[in-house]
Formats: sequence, structure tokens, C-alpha cells
Amino acid sequence: MWQQTRQPRHPDPPIYGALLARWAADGRTLPGRRDPEWSRIASSPIWPSGPLYDGP
Repeated sequence: MWQQTRQPRHPDPPIYGALLARWAADGRTLPGRRDPEWSRIASSPIWPSGPLYDGP
């Protein structure tokens, strides 16, 4: 039986942590985290009613 071997995960360089912190401070969507705006839009009813269209 063939077995997969996993490569050890190396921590990201500090510059990536700094970039993610900056994006979070700016209110941007971050990789690996849910985007609340997209979740709201994707869960809204389709045209022409619903909260996105000021409908009932």
C-alpha cells in the first residue's frame, strides 16, 4: 500500500504576518477567514426581493 508522507510545515516569514496584520487593520478580507460581506450577499434571497433590494 502506498503511503503519503507529509512535508514539515515551516512557519511563514515575518513579512507575511505583518502584511496580514496590516490588511486586518484596514478591514480587508484575509486568506483563510470568512468574508462577512460575501456571506451576507450569498445568503440573501435572489432577485427581486430581500435585504439587498429593499424588498419585503
